[in-house]
Amino acid sequence: MDRQQRRSARPVPLLLLLLLASAVPSALAHDHHDADMNFDTGESMGGVLKAHIVLMSIAFGALFPVGLVLGLRKNKWHVPVQATGGVLAIVGFVLGHAHGGRAFPDNAHSKFSWFMLWLLIGQLGAGIYLKLHTERRFNDRLRPFIRIAHKIMAIVMVVATYVQVLLGVVAWLGYCYDGYFGQCLAHLIMGSSFLAYGVWLLLLVRLATPWLSRVGRSPELYDSALIMVWGLFNTFTEHGFVEEAHGWSHKDLQHTSLGVIWFCGGLLSTYMLRKSTPADRSMFPGIILVFTGCAMGAHEQDTHFSTQVHFVFGLSLVLAGLTRCLEIMLITTGLVRSTSKTPNPFQYIPVFFLCHSGMAFMSANKENVAAIEAMGIDIGTFSLAYLSISFLLFLYAYFLMQLYIDLGNRDEKNTSLPTSEDGVAYHPVTQAADRTSQDIPRDPHVLFDAADEGILEHNDRDAVGRVRRYRDSPRSSDEIELGPMRND
Repeated sequence: MDRQQRRSARPVPLLLLLLLASAVPSALAHDHHDADMNFDTGESMGGVLKAHIVLMSIAFGALFPVGLVLGLRKNKWHVPVQATGGVLAIVGFVLGHAHGGRAFPDNAHSKFSWFMLWLLIGQLGAGIYLKLHTERRFNDRLRPFIRIAHKIMAIVMVVATYVQVLLGVVAWLGYCYDGYFGQCLAHLIMGSSFLAYGVWLLLLVRLATPWLSRVGRSPELYDSALIMVWGLFNTFTEHGFVEEAHGWSHKDLQHTSLGVIWFCGGLLSTYMLRKSTPADRSMFPGIILVFTGCAMGAHEQDTHFSTQVHFVFGLSLVLAGLTRCLEIMLITTGLVRSTSKTPNPFQYIPVFFLCHSGMAFMSANKENVAAIEAMGIDIGTFSLAYLSISFLLFLYAYFLMQLYIDLGNRDEKNTSLPTSEDGVAYHPVTQAADRTSQDIPRDPHVLFDAADEGILEHNDRDAVGRVRRYRDSPRSSDEIELGPMRND
C-alpha cells in the first residue's frame, strides 16, 4: 500500500471511533432494561427496537460470518464487508439501548451486549492496525501477535454471536425467569451442544478431510474425546449445580445417568482410537447417540404434549446415531466412496438429524411447551416448524463452508494453468514423445525443460530427437504441451 492510499484509509478508523464515542454515553444514560415489567404487557415493540433487531441480524448474522470467511481466504472484500458490519453493529447497539416501546426486565442479553461491544472494538482495532501495515520500531515484533489475536477474536465472535442471538430470543419471549432458570438453562446448553456437534461433523465432512489425513487420526477420536469431556461435565452439573436441590428426582437421576454413559462410552472409544489412522473408524459415538435418544424419548414429562416433544427429540438422536453407524459401515466396507472434494450425500444425514435434535431439545423447555400448547398447536405442526428452522440452520452453516471452498477454488484457478475444461489439451512428456508427427498440431506450443529428457527411454532415439527439436524452438520454456482440444 503506498503513502497516498494509507492517507485515504486513515479517516475510516477515526469515523469508527467517533461512532463508538457517541454510542457509549447514550448506552450509559439508558436504564430501560431495569424496568420491572413482564413479557405479557401488550406493549408494541416500536420501530427503534425493530431497527435494532434488523441491523444486528444483518451485521452479526450475515456480514461478520461472511467477512470471516473472506478474511481466511485473504479476499479483497474482507475489509469492506467487515467495516460495513462494524458500522451497522454500532448503530444497532445505540438503538438497542435507546429504544422506546416495550420495556424488558433486567436480562442477560443487555448485559452480554457490552462484552460484544468491546470484542467488536478489539476486532476492528486489530484489523485497522494490520491494514495500516505499520512495521516501524517495535511494530514488526508486535504484528504477528496482533494477527493471531485478530483471528482468535474472529472465532470468538462467531460463538458469542450465537450466544447473544439466543439470549435475545429468550429476552424477547420473556423465558427463563423465576423458578424456570435452571431447566431453561439446561435445555439451552444441551440443545446447543447437539447443534454444535452437528456443525462439527459438517466441518469434518466438508473441510477437514485433508487435515485429518495430515495429522493421521480418526475422525471419531475427536468425537469421542468431546463426548467423554462433556459427559464428565454433565455428571456433576445435573444435580444442584445451578439451583439448590432437595433430594433426587427421577429427572435428576436420568440426566446424571446420561452424563455417566457419555463419559464411559467416550472413554472407551477414545482409548480404542488412541493410535488410530484416518482409515480407522468407530461406531461407539453413534451407539451413544442411539441410547441417549432412547432414554430421552421415554422421558416422562408433566404433560402429554411435553412428552411428545421429548419423543421427537429422542427420535432425532436415534436417527442421527443409526445413520452415523450406517455411514461408517458403508465407507469402511467400500460400498460408498467419499473424498475431500465430493463427500457422499449420505454423510449429510446424521449431520442434519443432530442439528434438528439440538433445536428440538432447546424448544422442549417448560415455558415454551406451555405457550405452544396454549396456542392449540399439535405435535405435528410443532415438529414441522422446528424442522424448517433446522433446515435453515443447516443451510447457513453449509453456505459458509461452501463459500470458503469456492473462494479457494477461484484463487487456484486464477493462479493455475488452463485445464481441459478451458479447451486446452495437456500431454505429459512421455505421451508427447510417443506421438507421431501426424498427431502433432500444425502450430503447437510444445514447451519442455532439458531435465525432462531423463524420463524418456534411452532406446527411443526418434522420440528424443523430436523432443530436442521442440526444445530448441523459440517458444520452448516449460514442460507442458498446449494445444486445442481434439475430438478423436
